[in-house]
Order: sequence, then C-alpha cells, then structure tokens
Amino acid sequence: MYENGIRSFEDTTVYSFLVSRPQEAGKKSFLDAYNEFGGYDTIFTLMEECNKDRENDEYHFSEIQKYESLRKLQELNFLNVHSEEFINKLAKLSLKQVMSFCQHKFKTAFSQINSGDVIEYNLTEDIEEVVDELDLGEEVGLPLFDSPRLSKKINGQKLGNLMYLVLSSGVGKSSIVTEKFVLSIFEHNIKALDPESGLNFEKALIFVNEEGKKRWQARLLATVASRILKKPIARDVVNRGGYSKENKETLKEAAKWLKQNQPDYIKLIVLKKYRIEDVISRIELYRPLGYKHIYFDTFKPEVSQQADRWLAFSNSAQELYDCIKEEANNCSCLATVQMKIGKEFRYIDLDSIGKSMEIVEVAAIVMAGRLIYADEYEGGKNPIYAYNYEKDAFSSKWVRKTYKLDPEKKYLILFLPKNREGSEDEQIVFEVLQDFNIWREVAYAQVKNTGINK
Repeated sequence: MYENGIRSFEDTTVYSFLVSRPQEAGKKSFLDAYNEFGGYDTIFTLMEECNKDRENDEYHFSEIQKYESLRKLQELNFLNVHSEEFINKLAKLSLKQVMSFCQHKFKTAFSQINSGDVIEYNLTEDIEEVVDELDLGEEVGLPLFDSPRLSKKINGQKLGNLMYLVLSSGVGKSSIVTEKFVLSIFEHNIKALDPESGLNFEKALIFVNEEGKKRWQARLLATVASRILKKPIARDVVNRGGYSKENKETLKEAAKWLKQNQPDYIKLIVLKKYRIEDVISRIELYRPLGYKHIYFDTFKPEVSQQADRWLAFSNSAQELYDCIKEEANNCSCLATVQMKIGKEFRYIDLDSIGKSMEIVEVAAIVMAGRLIYADEYEGGKNPIYAYNYEKDAFSSKWVRKTYKLDPEKKYLILFLPKNREGSEDEQIVFEVLQDFNIWREVAYAQVKNTGINK
C-alpha cells in the first residue's frame, strides 16, 4: 500500500485497496489473507505503536538495520553470542554506536600493522622532563662557522629540520655549504678532541651529484687555508697545481688540520646516478652509527619528463623530509636548490624557487640569496640599509648602527623567506671573496618588497 502512494491507513482506504487487487490463480484473495492476519486490528496496533507524526520511523528503521547487521556478524562468528552480558550491551547501543564499536575493535586488531610509521603519545607525556631538556638547550643546533647572526636566526643546524639554500647558478651554493656548514663540523670535532671540553663528536654525510671527490677536497683545502690558517690561497691556484713551496706547505698544513678529525666522521657520497632513494637509503644506513648532519648538493628534480618533473621534485622533498624528521631519523639536513632563472628579484621570496615551490612545504627554513646590485651601495638609486646592533651606553638598549657597504667589495644578501625558528623580516649581508671561498658575515639588512627586479 505504501509503495502505491498510500500514506493514510484508515480502515476504508485499506478495504478499498484490498478489494481492488486482482486475485492470483491458485492463491487466496488479498482480502482473505488480510483477515487471516488479524485485519485492521493489526494495522491499528502498529499505528498505536508508532508515532502518528512519523518522528520515530528513522529510529525503527535503524533498529532493523542494527539487528540485521548483528545477525550477519553472528553468522561470520565475529560475535560471542554465548556472553549474555556482551549481547545485552550491543542490544542497548544505537546503530551508529554499534558501527563505531565494531570499527574500533577492527582498527585495534590491526593497529600493529606499519606501527613503526606512526608514533602515538599522550600530549602531556613527560612534559616536566621536556622543560628540563629545553633549559639545557636541546633545541639549539650546531652553530654555523663564523656566522653568529645566521646561527641565531635559524637556531643553528637543528636536528629534525630540513633547510634549503637557494642561489642562482655560479653564485656559490657549494662554497657556502663547505665554509658555513661542513667546516663547522670539523671545527667542532677538533674542539671535542680535548677530553675536558665535554663535547661529543659530530658525524655528517655529504651527498654530491654535480662535482666529484677531488673538486670537493680542493675547495675544502682552500677554505681551511683561508679561514682557519689565515693563509689564503686562491682556488684557481689550488686547482691549477704547480705550487710554490709556500703554497704546498700551506695546503699540507690544511690537510693536517683536517686529518685531526677521525677520518670516517664525515663521509662524501658521490651520486654517479641521481636517485633520491639512494640518498635516503644511505641516511638510514648510517644514522644508527651517529651520522646526523646531512648536506645534499644539489637537490633537483629526478625525472627527465618535463610533465612529471616538478611533481617528482615535490614527492622527493616529502620523502627526504619523512626520512630526516624528528620522529624518523632525526637529522639536520641542508639541501642546495637552483634558483629559477628570471626570479632574481630585489626582494627574494618563495616564488624564487619557481615551479617546484611545493618542496618548501616540508622545509623548516628556506635561505635564498643574491649578490648586491651596483645601485644598492650608498649613493645609488636603491641603497640598502645595512646595520648591526650595539648597546647604547646611556639607555642600555640595543640600537642599530649603520654599516657602510664598500663599493669596491662584493656582497651577498641572504633572505629567509621561510623560517620556523625565527623572524623572516631581516636579511643578512655577507662580504664575499669567492677566490678564497670566504663568506664573511658583516651586517643585517632590510630590503623593501617592491616587487621590482633588477
């Protein structure tokens, strides 16, 4: 009757419907069957049982579904029907509650699958101990070599952080990695040789795919000669050979300084074929041995097909971060990235990475830089305001003191378009002596974001 459109089941309507039904051969008439089942008394009883406003229809329907589902679970032997207490508990639950109960039990039964990929804590677990750890400076990373401003801005080489260094081709990505990051490991470990220092040795992995072992070692020797021994030798002299007696003695001295460190504390891994899975595999291999500082020069898209190139780059970034983050292998990772051609604006933001911007989503810190233009020196059309902080003798407050840029010198200005460890509104200026691989940190700066390029 309901399927035929009837919504009001009074006696006369029911009778009219029954007598209008044709009798099928060999079967009782609808009216006879209706009377055998109690006639209108049965319908009346059901109507009394249900709310006339039909507000309870959904409840009754869900109850039918609940018991049907429970019967199916019983047929599959998923229910302990011998426990009266358990069955009564299920009977008192609503359909949604039964569904939630069963889903929870199912998830619990398989919770150990891939359990290493998910770590669960109570939010306030060990919270008192965390205060003590923070007080000891556990959240401060290894400082960069001779760069107190940048170390303070990014909180050093902090474990669990993925950092990018984004520069145009030829500006000095590998050189900065060598001087500011790798040299900091050597300097720290040589201090740790003193038993009274209380320092632990640091270990690092360097992944390279655009240069070989000899090129990296040559740059490292030149850097130590300039920055540690204060006996600078131009990199082209180091590369060209035919040394004078003095230069050869200096490079031997630099090699001796480097050899103070245990020879296997810093490994150079040359990628003959660029594959991100090889990088991740080596990190996972060496991390249990204490290698926790990762330098990746150069991080780039892996596939050659242009359509998939940037998607692959983004996926590689996610895989790299999943490998080094705190809850995985807990490494500090710096990856150099090529700045997109034509994106070298006066103010550098995340757009400078171009189509592969998705890779910065997993990064804690993005450092992006450019050389200072000729019109940005004092007296130029777009002068840069460089400064340092000093304490005022009268007020004891920190005030800015102007730092004058020398037009005869070359400078690099480093932006922090993304910095989860500190502010992003200040830049850092480095005096650059590329021949000797010296990047001398000299001042802070603030470049206005005008959207104007060169």
